Amino acid sequence: MQIAPALVIALIGTGGLFVAGGSFRFIRDARRIVAPVVALIGWGLLALGVGLWLVNLGSPLVLIIVLVAVFGVLLLGNLVGYPLLVLFLLYSGVTILRRESRTLGNALALIAGIALLVLPTTLGWLAPADVVRDDPAYLIRYAVHLSAVLVVVFFGFAFAAFIVASLLYRWRRGRAAPEAVIVLGAGLIDGRVPPLLAGRLDRGIQARNDHGGVPFMIASGGQGDDEPRPEGEAMREYLIAHGVPAEVVVAETRSRTTAENLRFSRELLSGPDARVVVATSSYHVFRAALLTRALGMRAHVVGARTAWYFLPSAVLREFAGVMRDHWRVNAVATGLLIAGAVAFTLVIVPAMVPVPG
Repeated sequence: MQIAPALVIALIGTGGLFVAGGSFRFIRDARRIVAPVVALIGWGLLALGVGLWLVNLGSPLVLIIVLVAVFGVLLLGNLVGYPLLVLFLLYSGVTILRRESRTLGNALALIAGIALLVLPTTLGWLAPADVVRDDPAYLIRYAVHLSAVLVVVFFGFAFAAFIVASLLYRWRRGRAAPEAVIVLGAGLIDGRVPPLLAGRLDRGIQARNDHGGVPFMIASGGQGDDEPRPEGEAMREYLIAHGVPAEVVVAETRSRTTAENLRFSRELLSGPDARVVVATSSYHVFRAALLTRALGMRAHVVGARTAWYFLPSAVLREFAGVMRDHWRVNAVATGLLIAGAVAFTLVIVPAMVPVPG
């Protein structure tokens, strides 16, 4: 079977343009989540185009090698990678709930593990068994199953893009000298700096030292309902106790969210275009970077190491936050996928089923 050469060329050419465009946007500003999305779509189109080109070559050996490689990766991912991911999420979810506070945010890894555990069974149960041309019950079940598959694939792709973007951003290094280092708050325990927040503060001190001692540091954190004092005050005390001169440490104590951390800290700078380094936890780096871009700040975000068992729930929480920040785009995309699944079920599926007799 020969695939139209024009289609192959179009796929490879479009994929190449997408990869180049996504890479260029990332190089210009790594705080764009659209860059890895475009690049990932481009790699997918390139892979499809190259695969069809290999089919057109008609070489049995090449086809066998390609098919074995593709199915090998899929088989390995489904039989080994998927179960290991489920086990890791379940184990880390239980571990964080045992070692940390039992909150919804900390339970996300356990919830995700359980969801992935039952997902194959759920999709299998939704799959229509018998093909019936004009049976409304069959068509409804087909539409629900197809919609569920498309939505799962969409969110899976979005999560993959988020992970790729996060890793690529951390790979970048800020070279320009900043005016200040902003350390984002993370909650106090009995009015004292806990290990997670201490890691952020230590990372901020390291960033300051890396740049030869910037003019000043901003300890940003307001007072939560369950905290006896503002985080910024405790953070400032920690920085001074660890060698940062008191005269260069400023406490910002009004903020309650990451966006407010950045917005109120920016008011303490010499101007809106001042360069800054923002220190936070490793899992929070990319979302904080997205917020700095949305606020128009010239910022580079660095992250402190986080305990392994804390990462899955934290990363899922950050992903949920990014999806919420872009809820309109995600709602439209999900709606279009469901509408497409319904249209496919009503128009294409009946035409695929032969008329009895």
